Amino acid sequence: IESPTKSNAQQMTFIPVGQGYYNIQAGEEKRFLSYASPWNSKFINDASGDEAKFAIEPAAGQFVKLRCKANNQYLGTDSNDGHVKVYTNKSGSELKHQWYFGSKANEAAPASEFHYMVNPLVVRQHFDGWGVSLCWWAGQCGKWSDKKIDEIITWLVSPTGLNYSHFRYNIGGGDDPKNTHCNLHHMGNGKGLRAEMEGFKDSSDDTYHWERDAAQRKIMLKIKEKRPDAVFEAFSNSCPYYMTYSGCVSGSVDGGSDNLRPEYYEEFAHYLVDVCKHYKDEYGIEFKTLEPFNESVTGFWYANGAQEGCHFDYESQIKFVRVLAPILKASGLNTVISAADETNVGLAVEGFKQFIKANADQYVGQWNTHTYSGNNVDRARFSQLAHETGKDLWMSETGSGGNGIGGNLSMTQRLFDDMRYIQPDAWIDWQYMEEANDQWCTIRGSFANQTYNKVKNYYVRQQCSRFIKHGYDIIASPCPQSLAAINATRDTLVVVALNEGSSATHYIDLSLFQELPLRSNIRAYRTSENENLANALSSVKLDGTTLTLSMPAQSITTLVIPVRAANVEPMALPQDGDEYLIIPRQETTRALSASVSKVTLEDIDYGEAQRWTVKDLGNGTYSFQNALGLKLTSHRSSNSSSLTAQKNQANEQAFRIVPIDFANYKIMVANYPTYAFDLSNTSSDAGNTIGTWTYADGNTTPTHRQWMLFPLTASQVLDGIEEVKTESLMSTSVDDSGIYDLSGRRVADACNGTSGLAKGI
Repeated sequence: IESPTKSNAQQMTFIPVGQGYYNIQAGEEKRFLSYASPWNSKFINDASGDEAKFAIEPAAGQFVKLRCKANNQYLGTDSNDGHVKVYTNKSGSELKHQWYFGSKANEAAPASEFHYMVNPLVVRQHFDGWGVSLCWWAGQCGKWSDKKIDEIITWLVSPTGLNYSHFRYNIGGGDDPKNTHCNLHHMGNGKGLRAEMEGFKDSSDDTYHWERDAAQRKIMLKIKEKRPDAVFEAFSNSCPYYMTYSGCVSGSVDGGSDNLRPEYYEEFAHYLVDVCKHYKDEYGIEFKTLEPFNESVTGFWYANGAQEGCHFDYESQIKFVRVLAPILKASGLNTVISAADETNVGLAVEGFKQFIKANADQYVGQWNTHTYSGNNVDRARFSQLAHETGKDLWMSETGSGGNGIGGNLSMTQRLFDDMRYIQPDAWIDWQYMEEANDQWCTIRGSFANQTYNKVKNYYVRQQCSRFIKHGYDIIASPCPQSLAAINATRDTLVVVALNEGSSATHYIDLSLFQELPLRSNIRAYRTSENENLANALSSVKLDGTTLTLSMPAQSITTLVIPVRAANVEPMALPQDGDEYLIIPRQETTRALSASVSKVTLEDIDYGEAQRWTVKDLGNGTYSFQNALGLKLTSHRSSNSSSLTAQKNQANEQAFRIVPIDFANYKIMVANYPTYAFDLSNTSSDAGNTIGTWTYADGNTTPTHRQWMLFPLTASQVLDGIEEVKTESLMSTSVDDSGIYDLSGRRVADACNGTSGLAKGI
């Protein structure tokens, strides 16, 4: 993508080739846009193959999506910045996968429009907090002056800073001090010498050197001082070198085989537990969780590599936690095992299934995943598995490259997807400080010179972390470019709206709230290329229950709205006579729709075909009739099953609604109780048919048979609603020198020990 300079080079001619497909010709040249496996795009001379055929599909407003016939995926980018590459392997679900056909050079794309309802009656998860890993920045910044350490930790944990409260401490394995089987400072060839971690022992018969890792420890203790209720996890990238096959902590010789020798399983388990116990006994820090693996099923970790790393096959992971669990339990710590921090969500799902199959999930108290890659279907599957086993759930590490604010906003879209589909209790950044970029960090500086400054990504991340706090509920807002949360007393709504492209307008329906404020009591904060958490109230309009938010190009806005909302019972069954959208778990932008007799999945438009009134039939069964008067009807024979909608009364119009977790249900055919509403071929595409199929058919993650019931009416009524008031952050000064708890409250002043609440947000 480039800014327009030579109009002819950017003019495309669409040539129909039949069956709804087009060749896309570049200007007057005989070159045609084509897919190049596995993900690239290029221009070629021969347009006869499916790689050069694209279908034009409608998106929002005047925008379209371009789907390649060869791989059934979409044309798109990873960022809306200039000079970025265009790929042909995208899902079509993001703004970066949408295009506008302009007829003039330098023509600006029209404003994107988003219409959606924020729903306090649908709680997606209870949120515990935001955080970041301590390695490797803490091992460098912990060597700085006390004054500078105090300042960067204040920026990190204070309620007016990033408001982070969850932190991952890296237990180093430690390389061979004699470098017998690896090169001296081999990590300097990749991640830099900052990635060199000190182990606490140099051999099996060595004593513990607790004085080591002083810098990372100093940062952790400063965090504990300022956030006494901070949550810590201990994690390992590799066992000590002397326990490995290769003799090197960065991995095995080939990278794809286990590096921890089985005869050292017990010793390594004791090593990890001894470190955890030392921090509890010596410093009063009890780790919530202990994670013995890091992206271990991948082949990333090889001898003489760029950081500590250790491959574990799924089978090896299971064997090791069986050894670790009793040792950890015998220690007397309350710490539980977390697993398995795979690099992408698909691998995490597969590993999770292996743990369940081996009955080893009983040893794991929390499930972690990274989201460097993965799709929303896998995110939903991972969430379902964690909730099914009753475990806590963290998105424990992620990050991304890019350029400027465009890259920062693209990372925010991933954050939104993680929060919406994984439904984590905590969301954890990878790095706080970097030296060479402004994407993988929120502050940038020089470790050696002890210089640092906030980068744009700091303010972009604040738009979420400063306002969505510990104890808030993430609630439903079926627009991918939004994230909504409400506090425990249900009198403060936070909506974060994202715009990666040109100008955009969000039309937000707030009709399900019992009381709304005057516009002047709403607070709005915007970060754009030229703004950092700037007052954006002038971009907000409130007309009745519709809030309109105007957003400039490449910006993110947070709305803090005083409201009154009814308390909701978790997993409550539908209310008789209320209207609902029926939304699939694995694609929250679409809903079950019916016209004539066809039942399909369509983009949410809140229209009559999608508005389903639930009628309680008694005996735990319900019927569904949409605003067109069509009733959902099941049809089943010995060799087929289907779902239709018809106006007349018929058999098989009774269904059971069974709660699964949070906002998700399975909808079962009453007379065939093993059959549930089903996305045909597991597809979430618009236009796909909805049928019924056996809910449990050997698939341990049937998210394509799970649904969110999204109320469109509020039967709960609040009594005695009080006047809604708010304090403006813009006119309030904040003292950042205090000590804070998980809710962002100042619990004691660092200077005189007085108690009180932090001012502002």
